[in-house]
Amino acid sequence: MRGAANEIEASYKGCISYFGSYEEDRENGFIIHLVAASLFPNMEGSNQIRMFDLSGDRLQLRTPPFKLDGERAIGILQWTRIG
Repeated sequence: MRGAANEIEASYKGCISYFGSYEEDRENGFIIHLVAASLFPNMEGSNQIRMFDLSGDRLQLRTPPFKLDGERAIGILQWTRIG
């Protein structure tokens, strides 16, 4: 809690966080996150589609392509089971 104002702002702008329930469509390879709450209030109540790949101990989630600073981007989150 001792970050400078610019450090706090950069950290906040570099983070996305939400929670809620989900539905999966294994046949088509995607998950729908049903957003209950988020750091970004405009996401609340939305459905966020994520393509997934589950292979061994690895789960990878990918966003559909989106624009970020005028460039095409894809968000990737990878989880690895460790135990």
